[in-house]
Amino acid sequence: MFCRSSCMFLFSFMLLLCMSGYPILAEETQPSNSDTEQMTGRQIMDLNKKYHCVAVESSTEVLVLVDRSGAKEVRNMKRYSKDFPSMENHENKLNRSLIVFDEPASIRGTALLSWEQNTRDDDQWLYLPSQHKTHRIASGNKKSYFMGTDFTYEDMEVDDLDEYHYERSKDETVDGQLCFVLMAKPADEAKASKSAYVYRKLWIRQDIYFPLKIEFYGRGDRLIKTLTNHELFKIDGTENAYRARKSIMDNVSLKHKTLKGLKDVDLNSDIADEVFTERYILSEKHIQ
Repeated sequence: MFCRSSCMFLFSFMLLLCMSGYPILAEETQPSNSDTEQMTGRQIMDLNKKYHCVAVESSTEVLVLVDRSGAKEVRNMKRYSKDFPSMENHENKLNRSLIVFDEPASIRGTALLSWEQNTRDDDQWLYLPSQHKTHRIASGNKKSYFMGTDFTYEDMEVDDLDEYHYERSKDETVDGQLCFVLMAKPADEAKASKSAYVYRKLWIRQDIYFPLKIEFYGRGDRLIKTLTNHELFKIDGTENAYRARKSIMDNVSLKHKTLKGLKDVDLNSDIADEVFTERYILSEKHIQ
């Protein structure tokens, strides 16, 4: 099994796809056109992870929540992500991430801590400053929406490629860019029973292996929501890693949207291990 840690991100919303463990190679040759025609859906997803993921990352982001009447709520947040050696196998890297809300004042200090696990469901804890304690997110609650956004706790977790079948469909063009089109379906009933989605449809840009669009479907082919990524840019100091300056999650089922703007991203500063612990959050060091 490959290393599957994260450059979460897909609030990145690559976070649904981009979980690292792969090195970013400075002079790596991408597959030729003839090779891409023969590639399977799984091979495309392997390259998506390989090209766009990093071991340590922090970012400052702004969220805009838009309800059905058009009313908007603006939130500022910080995101931290780091790979840790697996307890079972130190060669395998697992991701830990921390999301912290800075504004508005009513939710300042609210935080979500996530630990990727290798052989069981990922761990997630929500910290609410008013209660001064963390709440573990139960598996049955991960279909719920996170803090009023259009992202569920499930969306905030790391994707294990082995838990999905990736079926390739006919290539399509999105915003003038040729894309691979993939259908991602749970690989077994156990995974399907835990997910809010029957399947996802992904459009992956062929030249850089970055997702431009993801549709989320429920039972009866009902479209729940659509994620689109805009204004892509290559991260300084990397050859292959891209991010989106703007992302939009359009929840058609609830007539609600979450817009995300990436204000800055830092790959050069290490993050102390203690940042990714309950003790750190309970001491409210994440607010200081």
